This record gives sequence, C-alpha cells and structure tokens, in this order.
Amino acid sequence: MGVQEKTRLAPGVHFDVEDAVYHADPCDRPSLSSTLARTLLDQSPLHAWCSHPRLNPDWEPTHKAHFDIGRAAHSAVLGKGGKYCAIPDQLLSADGGVRTKAAKEWVEEAREHHFTPQKPPEYAQLDIMQTKVHDKLDQCRIWLDTDRSEVCAIAEIDDCLCRVLMDNVPEDPGLPIYDFKTTTDASVEKCIKAVVNYGYDTQAAHYTDVWYAATGEKRNFRFIFQEKDAPFEVTIVELDEAAMMLARRKTKRAREIWRQCISTNHWPGYPTGIQKISTPSWAQEKWFERESAEADFKKTYGRDILDNARRWQAPLIMEGTQQ
Repeated sequence: MGVQEKTRLAPGVHFDVEDAVYHADPCDRPSLSSTLARTLLDQSPLHAWCSHPRLNPDWEPTHKAHFDIGRAAHSAVLGKGGKYCAIPDQLLSADGGVRTKAAKEWVEEAREHHFTPQKPPEYAQLDIMQTKVHDKLDQCRIWLDTDRSEVCAIAEIDDCLCRVLMDNVPEDPGLPIYDFKTTTDASVEKCIKAVVNYGYDTQAAHYTDVWYAATGEKRNFRFIFQEKDAPFEVTIVELDEAAMMLARRKTKRAREIWRQCISTNHWPGYPTGIQKISTPSWAQEKWFERESAEADFKKTYGRDILDNARRWQAPLIMEGTQQ
C-alpha cells in the first residue's frame, strides 16, 4: 500500500502535504475538491466519480506532457511542490525532441521518481519566469513565504467534507490567498475569459470557503497569471464582490450534489433522451448582422455581394482564346 493510499488527515490545516497524497484524497471519507466541484457543475456526477481515486476502483494517476511547464513553473515560483529536472541534451533527437528511445526511458524513470522532466530550453526559462514573477510581486508589495506554500485545508461544510491545496497562504490573516497559473496570454481580457471558461471563480469560492471553515479566517483570493513564453508577463487579478457572490452560489450547489451522490451512491451522467437545443443569442446576432450587411450592400450597389466573389475568383481569359 503506497503512502498516498494509507495517509489520512483530519479536518484542519496541514503543511508539507505531498501532491500524490493530496490528489489521492487523504480524508477520512471521499471529499470534494475544487476540481471535482467544477466537474460536477460543468459535466456530471458520473464524471466526478470517474476522476475520484477513492470512488473509481480503476482510477490511475495520469501525466499530460503539456502541463509539465506549468507544474515546474509552479514549483519554481512557490519554492515548494513537485520536483523538476532537465532532460540531458545528448538523449534528445537532433531537433531537440523527446523521440529517442533513451530520452523516453529517461523521462519515464524521472516520472516514476516524481520529477517533472523538462527539455533544456524549458528548464532554463524557469529561472526567468521565477524572476519575472517576483519582480512583479515586489512592485505590488506582495511577498510569498515559501514555508506557507502548498497548504492543505480540510473542513466540513453543509455536511460535505471538502479539501483544498492552496499555492500560498500568507501568515497574516488579513492578507489574501494566492494561486499561481501559467497561460499563453496574461492580458486582463484573457484572464477574465480563463476565469469564466475554466471555472476559476468556483475555485476561488471553494478555497476561501474551506479555509474559513477550517480556521475562522475570512480571506480574499488572488490569481497570479504568468505567460509561458517570452516576455513571460504577469497579471494579478482578484474577483469583485459580485463575482464571488455568484461563485459561492455555484460551490453551494456543488456541495449539495456531492452530498446527495455520496449518501445515495448514485452518480448520474448526462440526461437520458433527446435534448432539444436552441441557437445561442450570440450566434443569432452574428447571423442577423451578416444578413443586414449583405442587404445594405445590395441596396447600395444593386447586386448581391456574392457577385464580387464570383468576379474575384473567375479564371483569367487569355487574349485570343474562346470563352
């Protein structure tokens, strides 16, 4: 029996909990995490059951290579978390890829020892990313204490056992909780889209709810977004009161679903039967705008806009040839 399978943690705050232990769910009974809450809301209870290590007997941890840079940057910035290492240059293929037998075997062995393997250029950029983040945080008078990184909290809320593993929780109870995320675009607009598309608002509510239940401390929550490519820019965002209020409605519903499924051991998937759907309003508006533009063109020029396309795409007729 592995350490992550036999480790059990009581409600409260725990430091230095290994990723493997946390993700295997170290609570006395199956608990609700932020990721599972989002799965319940965005997909179905059945999807949540499948991804839970204590519920699904066939569950196995998986590694997705495109998340490697995020995991490694997470460790570099927070000073704690999973270990990472550089793949030796001589094992890589001529174009720097991990395609040789030796490189693949080396990577597999590194993962078995809980290291996140990085190609040399990616490994080198981690120092740059770390410096960039801390420079930006310094400008905002934010300092992350390594000893307060990777903090696990477990609490009972609404008769639902919940857990979180927070990136950084400053010792001062008046300061926010911080979560670090890598992205391809850290502009404010794209950060907003990421919050909406990936349910990060639900994460913020779940984390702060569990922390409050475990400690009695009401904290704000901030995301630190950093780009994975040069110039590795950083944006720090905090959801406003209205956004957090809506997010807490979502997490409350997720706890309700989890509690019902746990008590009944019934984990339904998507609805049965034929689902009638309608065109979203934004898609309708897009089509109506096109119709309006084409009608305006015809009114102005006396011909269909398609006539222009025909002229542009017509084959050239060489002089002296018959049409």
